[in-house]
Amino acid sequence: MKQKVMGALESARADLDQAIADLEKLPEIDAETVGYTAHKLKNYLTVVGATAELLEVYLAGHPDEQVKIWIEGLQHAIHLMKHDVGRLMISANGTELKLKLEKVDIALLAFRMCNFYRHKAAWKKIEINSEFECDGCLAWTDRVSVAVVLDNLLSNALKFSETGKQIWVGVRAEPNHIVCTVRDEGPGLSAEDQTRLFQKGVRLSNSPTGGEPTLGYGLVIAKDLVEKLNGSIWCESQPGQGAGFHVRLPAFNPSLSAPE
Repeated sequence: MKQKVMGALESARADLDQAIADLEKLPEIDAETVGYTAHKLKNYLTVVGATAELLEVYLAGHPDEQVKIWIEGLQHAIHLMKHDVGRLMISANGTELKLKLEKVDIALLAFRMCNFYRHKAAWKKIEINSEFECDGCLAWTDRVSVAVVLDNLLSNALKFSETGKQIWVGVRAEPNHIVCTVRDEGPGLSAEDQTRLFQKGVRLSNSPTGGEPTLGYGLVIAKDLVEKLNGSIWCESQPGQGAGFHVRLPAFNPSLSAPE
């Protein structure tokens, strides 16, 4: 265990050194690109933070005290990166996103995301409910990209829900697809706002109920990732009746190396 953790830390250190070296070569870019990329990086850091929390729980009581120190150090580094991520200057070099397609249990992934967000929802006394089909919810997709999409949808549901409300997360199987849904009891979306969804940098008429920051990029990132995964994302909402966001992904087919 110790050798594996040390190896992972050495690899992460080498990657960080290379990233810092690459930052010095990047040209200046416009503020809109910085905002979009900063939001995307924040999403990835949220996924890493959730993984670090899982490690903390899984390795609780480990006989080597150093393991606890390493995990605490990782969590602190994530916190610092989230704080400073807006300063990063990442150049749009046209490189396509590299996806790692594999068999992913979407119900299990959503279950873990719900557990992570229940801690964040507690301060607003918001209850997160799960409605999962236990079997047959396997998708052929990129695990981290789906986690980022769910992070955006759950984050928005939490931001725009009043204290004491509820959020539902559901996963179900359809012929050739897996559908994940995030529904809230927020203010809902007007017809005008719904036409502006998934547009970069757009601020909708609703405001976060707890003063949370919002950049207007979360749904754009979600749509971009879902489409790269050969899926689709859409919203169903009525003013005053909350909003439901649905993500449809290709189901895993054991007879094919990858679905059409």
